[in-house]
Amino acid sequence: MRIEVHNRNSRLSVMKPGTWADSTPKKEDGAPIKDQVAISQEGKESLSQAVELSPIEKAMRNTAREDFMAQLDAWRQEHQLEVNWNALVDPDGSVYAKAYVSSLAGQLSQTRQTVESYYQEGHKENLRFQNPYNHLVEKYQYSASPYFRGDMSEAQRAMAFRQERALLWGGSVVLNDPWALAASGGVPSGETVEAAARKAARDAIDALVAQYKKSRPQ
Repeated sequence: MRIEVHNRNSRLSVMKPGTWADSTPKKEDGAPIKDQVAISQEGKESLSQAVELSPIEKAMRNTAREDFMAQLDAWRQEHQLEVNWNALVDPDGSVYAKAYVSSLAGQLSQTRQTVESYYQEGHKENLRFQNPYNHLVEKYQYSASPYFRGDMSEAQRAMAFRQERALLWGGSVVLNDPWALAASGGVPSGETVEAAARKAARDAIDALVAQYKKSRPQ
């Protein structure tokens, strides 16, 4: 027996010794309950599928080697991967880029030639005069001159003056000239030029793919 003294009331208190309660759950008869795990039907099906054999493993069971190889070849034929032909014939994209830029340059060159050809007659006329530039000014800017082109609009005369001056001084003609390009369909839009360049690049790649397919062993 243990005796504890309480200072507050100076009385003796009789304390019985005690123990901690057991936290382990017990059945009604006092036996401890063991941990259990219950697996649902869905979980059982998942486990069954996880250990299911693959099609190749199934084919290998009770199958001769020749039959298995034939089945494997048939499977490969049905599951062939699509070849990236672009990457095969043009791995770094240089062929496409070169064809694209070449098309842009070709279109600009053709447009320049068309514009220059349109003004060649007027340019040759200017050169027949002792002072070609003065004749150019009279033709497009001096209304009192007998050479003044009154049959043109002011905008057309300004463009003709600029273009023939470029030819006279060795400069570059303006490419967005609606009068010079009218006979060839007008000034092409940026979208039209880019579309033609993309088509040229695509045609170059397609030609390489066709050549590769034709040359590779069957």
